[in-house]
Amino acid sequence: MKISGSWVEGRQKVQAYYRIDTKKEKESLKKIATVKTLIVTGKAAAIQAPTNENQFDYRNFMLSKKVVNTIQISKLEVSSVRPNLGLAARIFAATHSLRKQILNHFAKMPAPLSGYSQILLLGYYAQNFSQQIEQINKLGLLHLFSLSGMHVFYLLGATRFVLGYMHVTRETCDDVILLLLPFYAILGGLSSSLVRAVMMAWLTILSNKFWNNTLNGIDAEAIVLLLHLFYSPALVLSMGAQLSYLLTFVLMTGKRMSKFKLGLKMNGYSLPLILWHTFRWNILTIGIAILIVPLFEWVIIPSVLIGVLMPHLTFLCNKILFLITKGIEITAALPLNIVFGKPPLICVLFWIGLMFALEIATNKKVIYLMGLTSYLLIGGMIKFPLHDEIVFLDIGQGDCTLIKRRFNSEVTLIDTGGKVTFQTQPWQKRHGKENGETVVANYLLSKGVSRVDWLFLTHQDTDHVGNFPVVTKLIKVEKILVPSGMEKRSSFKKRLMLSANNNDDVIPVSTKKIRQVGQFKILHPFEEGQGSNEDSITVTAAVNGVNVIISGDLDKNGELKICKKHPDLRADILKTGHHGSKTSTATEYVKQLRPQLAIISAGKNNRYGHPNDETLATLKRGRIMCLTTAEVGMIKLISNGAHKFRIETGNTLKAR
Repeated sequence: MKISGSWVEGRQKVQAYYRIDTKKEKESLKKIATVKTLIVTGKAAAIQAPTNENQFDYRNFMLSKKVVNTIQISKLEVSSVRPNLGLAARIFAATHSLRKQILNHFAKMPAPLSGYSQILLLGYYAQNFSQQIEQINKLGLLHLFSLSGMHVFYLLGATRFVLGYMHVTRETCDDVILLLLPFYAILGGLSSSLVRAVMMAWLTILSNKFWNNTLNGIDAEAIVLLLHLFYSPALVLSMGAQLSYLLTFVLMTGKRMSKFKLGLKMNGYSLPLILWHTFRWNILTIGIAILIVPLFEWVIIPSVLIGVLMPHLTFLCNKILFLITKGIEITAALPLNIVFGKPPLICVLFWIGLMFALEIATNKKVIYLMGLTSYLLIGGMIKFPLHDEIVFLDIGQGDCTLIKRRFNSEVTLIDTGGKVTFQTQPWQKRHGKENGETVVANYLLSKGVSRVDWLFLTHQDTDHVGNFPVVTKLIKVEKILVPSGMEKRSSFKKRLMLSANNNDDVIPVSTKKIRQVGQFKILHPFEEGQGSNEDSITVTAAVNGVNVIISGDLDKNGELKICKKHPDLRADILKTGHHGSKTSTATEYVKQLRPQLAIISAGKNNRYGHPNDETLATLKRGRIMCLTTAEVGMIKLISNGAHKFRIETGNTLKAR
């Protein structure tokens, strides 16, 4: 359970986490709809920076909300004592209580009206609406919700109409609206887009009321942006805020433009930011962007408001939203997504600058040519790199290795990582993105990789294959290689059914059947097994003259069998087995391979004590340099020729 709140002693906003022990406790907490005092015991800690290149940056995301610390709650008690709050705090708390009650009311509405009403009116992302958000994201239409503050103007119009019908004067109406707008901002969750819309409307009414001078939209937005940045400078890191302010400016400057030209203009401004954050672009985005703004303005928002406020029309409005959602779903399923990769920040600023230049340029053809040429050039540089690389991703307590040939001519993933959980009941299921998406897929997409040629799943353990289904849904995988016998296991069949692949894509591996796959020589297993640690696939490859060996969780006995069968086997890079456990990395194995560098993939402060002191001592005796993902994060090796390579780690990559 996540709890956002204020830490009184620390005088700061915090994000707290609590593990619910029983179903009864979960149901009890869900029923809370009014302000309560929580008495907690926990440990405060700073939010950690990402340890992988282009990993979703949760620290910056929370920093944009002015949260820098988390609290891991070990004990939680809901006090029966009413909190002693000041007047402002009581109003704020009462507003949040009302927000909770309205959210509960919206949740009872039919889908998708329930999801649209929660996100557009109250800024709340419901778990059962995540699929629709992902589809909108896939179509490059995230600015829909960045501009969701436009419904504020509908509410203002409705308020003026009702008060006018009641013969309330315009001056009194403005006074009421000035009081209601801050209240609604709190009720709506204080999202950046809503705060922007509310403050702009508030300033415009205020200037007209006291100075008889109607503030124009651009001036109002500039003032609000400055105030917003003064309050939270990290706001600039949020994609939602970036798109919200930028595209609101575009809308205000394009009021006299046709819908067609305005759609093109909005797409031109938003594309650099979308590529920077999501690395993808959909071919249909331009056409959809032209149609979606009037659809959003004249159909979606009115349907949400009418469906919520007029119960007898709820069914009709929900049907309209269902058809729109179905259309988005069908369109998003079309294979028209282009993986561009993550452009350099200087290019993002350059492209936005070109869009501004178009506003005043007389010779627009030159600017169009510069834009098109630069997009093609940068896209080509990202998708066709000039060097090979070996990447050991920091996936926590798990394994995931990426080997890419120059020009991305052959891309191989060895294991996908995955979080081992001990949850057994449906009520304990958590909702959220897996690191297979936020780390593995994000890195591949950011490098312009949309296809993996070979996916080795070394054995059946969740910390090696748990992310397999989600990765295949985001990245096309051509062939999946598993240790012979593992393809018959029910656990693997279950994961395969959840993936985007099928049985035809699976190749069982043993040295009796297959000895070479692409650039990889198969060293183990020798025969069919059950997909256990002892059956782990072990491979070796020469990457531009640098020899690497990777062996899953293979034990010492298996390592010695490999040595016996391949007495001339050598390696420059040794990926130690079983996360540095003492059950792997036999002394004889290390002596024969004579590696320059050993890589250990293990989670920070993991419960298993990996890497084991015995393994570290073995490597130290062999005078072998050792790096562990738990200490340095992602480890990237770039070949400089035969037996030579440059090392980059998560620490150095973060400094970029």
